[in-house]
Amino acid sequence: MSFLMPTLLLLVLLYLGAADFNISSLSGLLSPALAESLLVALPPCHLTGGKASLRQRRVNETKGITHNFTVTSCRGRRDLVSVVYSSGRFTVTQLSAYQVTNLVPGTSYFVSYSVEKGNAVEYSNRVRMTTLPRRKVETLKVGMARTGGMIVITVLLSVAMFLLVVGFIVALALGARK
Repeated sequence: MSFLMPTLLLLVLLYLGAADFNISSLSGLLSPALAESLLVALPPCHLTGGKASLRQRRVNETKGITHNFTVTSCRGRRDLVSVVYSSGRFTVTQLSAYQVTNLVPGTSYFVSYSVEKGNAVEYSNRVRMTTLPRRKVETLKVGMARTGGMIVITVLLSVAMFLLVVGFIVALALGARK
C-alpha cells in the first residue's frame, strides 16, 4: 500500500506535465458569432515569434487540419478577452484569439497547439470545443426597438440640420445683395 501513493503522485505529475501551456474553452463567456467558426486563445507571450501549429480535428475522426502562423507579439499578460477601459456606463474590451473558420455547424472538435521557437517545441493541452448549431433566420430574436435616447438624438440632429440649411440660404441671400 505504501508504494501505491508515490506511484499515483508520479502519474499525476506526468499527466499534468504533458502540456507545456494551457488553452481553455470559454463557451459560457464567449461563444462564436457564426456557426462555422471557433475562437481559440493565442499561445502565451513567451512564445512570441515562434512558429505555431494549431491542430483541429472532429471528435470521432483521426485526421485533422493544421493551421500554421507566427505567434504575434504582446505586451504584458494576454487573455482571451481583456478589458482595455471600463467606466460606469460601458466597457471596452480587446479580443486576442485565433479564429478557426470553415467548420461544420453543431460539431465538436479537439483543438491543440504546438509551438516551435528555436530548438524547443512546446505543446498545449487538448481542448474540446463545439460550434453553434445552424438556425433558421425566422427563429432569431433580434430586438430593434427604439429607445428614448435614440429618438431624442434623431430629433436634435434633424433640427440642427434644418437650422444649418436655413442659415446657408440666408448667407447666400445676404451675399447676393452686395
